[in-house]
Amino acid sequence: MSVTAEWWGYSTEHGWVIMDRAIPGNSPGMRGELLFFRCRDSKVFFLKREHWNRPAYQYAPNYVNAQPPSMAAEAGAELEALMARWPEFQLDIRRQHKEIADQLEAESRVEAKRAKRNAVEAKKQHAATEALRLVSAPVE
Repeated sequence: MSVTAEWWGYSTEHGWVIMDRAIPGNSPGMRGELLFFRCRDSKVFFLKREHWNRPAYQYAPNYVNAQPPSMAAEAGAELEALMARWPEFQLDIRRQHKEIADQLEAESRVEAKRAKRNAVEAKKQHAATEALRLVSAPVE
Protein backbone atom coordinates (compact mmCIF):
# COMPACT_ATOMS: atom_id res chain seq x y z
CA MET A 1 0.00 0.00 0.00
CA SER A 2 1.24 3.48 -0.79
CA VAL A 3 1.33 6.55 1.41
CA THR A 4 -1.71 8.72 0.73
CA ALA A 5 -3.41 11.85 2.03
CA GLU A 6 -5.92 9.70 3.82
CA TRP A 7 -5.40 7.51 6.87
CA TRP A 8 -7.14 4.15 6.72
CA GLY A 9 -7.73 2.28 9.94
CA TYR A 10 -9.85 -0.10 11.90
CA SER A 11 -11.78 0.93 14.99
CA THR A 12 -13.05 -1.50 17.59
CA GLU A 13 -16.22 0.62 17.77
CA HIS A 14 -16.71 1.85 14.19
CA GLY A 15 -15.08 -0.81 11.99
CA TRP A 16 -13.19 0.48 8.94
CA VAL A 17 -12.59 4.23 9.11
CA ILE A 18 -10.87 6.89 7.03
CA MET A 19 -9.37 10.19 8.11
CA ASP A 20 -8.93 12.58 5.17
CA ARG A 21 -5.89 14.72 5.98
CA ALA A 22 -7.04 17.31 3.40
CA ILE A 23 -9.86 18.28 5.78
CA PRO A 24 -8.88 21.32 7.87
CA GLY A 25 -8.18 20.15 11.39
CA ASN A 26 -7.11 16.63 10.36
CA SER A 27 -3.56 17.69 9.49
CA PRO A 28 -0.72 16.59 11.74
CA GLY A 29 0.16 19.19 14.36
CA MET A 30 -3.34 20.68 14.50
CA ARG A 31 -5.43 20.82 17.67
CA GLY A 32 -9.04 19.95 18.25
CA GLU A 33 -11.18 17.06 17.13
CA LEU A 34 -10.51 14.83 14.15
CA LEU A 35 -13.15 14.12 11.51
CA PHE A 36 -13.43 10.45 10.57
CA PHE A 37 -15.53 8.65 7.96
CA ARG A 38 -17.16 5.37 8.98
CA CYS A 39 -17.20 3.08 5.94
CA ARG A 40 -20.05 0.81 7.05
CA ASP A 41 -22.68 3.56 6.90
CA SER A 42 -20.84 6.38 5.08
CA LYS A 43 -21.21 8.78 8.01
CA VAL A 44 -18.67 11.17 9.48
CA PHE A 45 -18.01 11.50 13.18
CA PHE A 46 -15.74 13.60 15.35
CA LEU A 47 -13.15 12.12 17.68
CA LYS A 48 -11.03 13.85 20.29
CA ARG A 49 -7.46 13.68 19.11
CA GLU A 50 -6.30 12.05 22.35
CA HIS A 51 -8.67 9.10 21.72
CA TRP A 52 -7.09 8.28 18.36
CA ASN A 53 -4.78 5.54 19.56
CA ARG A 54 -4.43 1.80 19.96
CA PRO A 55 -6.19 -0.43 20.65
CA ALA A 56 -9.33 1.56 19.78
CA TYR A 57 -7.88 2.71 16.42
CA GLN A 58 -5.33 0.76 14.46
CA TYR A 59 -3.62 1.60 11.16
CA ALA A 60 -5.29 -0.59 8.52
CA PRO A 61 -2.22 -2.52 7.29
CA ASN A 62 -1.20 -3.24 10.89
CA TYR A 63 -4.73 -4.42 11.68
CA VAL A 64 -4.77 -6.77 8.67
CA ASN A 65 -1.32 -8.15 9.51
CA ALA A 66 -2.32 -8.74 13.14
CA GLN A 67 -5.22 -11.00 12.14
CA PRO A 68 -4.89 -14.79 12.18
CA PRO A 69 -4.06 -16.09 8.69
CA SER A 70 -7.61 -17.32 8.14
CA MET A 71 -9.00 -13.83 8.79
CA ALA A 72 -6.14 -11.74 7.36
CA ALA A 73 -6.99 -12.58 3.75
CA GLU A 74 -10.63 -11.65 4.27
CA ALA A 75 -9.75 -8.41 6.10
CA GLY A 76 -7.21 -7.51 3.39
CA ALA A 77 -9.75 -8.12 0.63
CA GLU A 78 -12.35 -6.05 2.47
CA LEU A 79 -9.87 -3.20 2.90
CA GLU A 80 -8.83 -3.31 -0.77
CA ALA A 81 -12.49 -3.20 -1.85
CA LEU A 82 -13.08 -0.17 0.38
CA MET A 83 -9.92 1.56 -0.85
CA ALA A 84 -11.14 1.14 -4.43
CA ARG A 85 -14.14 3.27 -3.40
CA TRP A 86 -11.93 6.13 -2.15
CA PRO A 87 -13.05 8.64 -4.82
CA GLU A 88 -16.69 8.05 -3.82
CA PHE A 89 -15.87 8.20 -0.11
CA GLN A 90 -13.75 11.33 -0.57
CA LEU A 91 -16.67 13.19 -2.17
CA ASP A 92 -18.99 12.05 0.61
CA ILE A 93 -16.54 13.09 3.35
CA ARG A 94 -16.08 16.54 1.86
CA ARG A 95 -19.82 17.01 1.28
CA GLN A 96 -20.64 16.08 4.88
CA HIS A 97 -17.79 18.24 6.18
CA LYS A 98 -19.12 21.23 4.21
CA GLU A 99 -22.65 20.64 5.55
CA ILE A 100 -21.33 20.60 9.12
CA ALA A 101 -19.19 23.71 8.55
CA ASP A 102 -22.13 25.55 6.96
CA GLN A 103 -24.40 24.58 9.86
CA LEU A 104 -21.84 25.72 12.44
CA GLU A 105 -21.38 29.02 10.59
CA ALA A 106 -25.14 29.60 10.49
CA GLU A 107 -25.41 28.82 14.21
CA SER A 108 -22.54 31.21 14.90
CA ARG A 109 -24.29 34.02 12.98
CA VAL A 110 -27.52 33.40 14.93
CA GLU A 111 -25.59 33.46 18.22
CA ALA A 112 -23.81 36.69 17.23
CA LYS A 113 -27.15 38.33 16.43
CA ARG A 114 -28.56 37.12 19.75
CA ALA A 115 -25.54 38.50 21.63
CA LYS A 116 -25.87 41.85 19.85
CA ARG A 117 -29.59 42.01 20.68
CA ASN A 118 -28.86 41.17 24.31
CA ALA A 119 -26.18 43.88 24.47
CA VAL A 120 -28.60 46.47 23.03
CA GLU A 121 -31.28 45.36 25.47
CA ALA A 122 -28.83 45.59 28.38
CA LYS A 123 -27.87 49.14 27.34
CA LYS A 124 -31.53 50.12 27.15
CA GLN A 125 -32.16 48.60 30.57
CA HIS A 126 -29.16 50.41 32.02
CA ALA A 127 -30.29 53.70 30.47
CA ALA A 128 -33.81 53.23 31.84
CA THR A 129 -32.47 52.40 35.30
CA GLU A 130 -30.18 55.43 35.22
CA ALA A 131 -33.03 57.72 34.06
CA LEU A 132 -35.25 56.39 36.85
CA ARG A 133 -32.46 56.98 39.37
CA LEU A 134 -32.02 60.55 38.20
CA VAL A 135 -35.75 61.25 38.33
CA SER A 136 -36.06 59.67 41.77
CA ALA A 137 -33.03 61.46 43.22
CA PRO A 138 -33.84 64.18 45.74
CA VAL A 139 -33.31 67.70 44.49
CA GLU A 140 -30.95 69.80 46.60
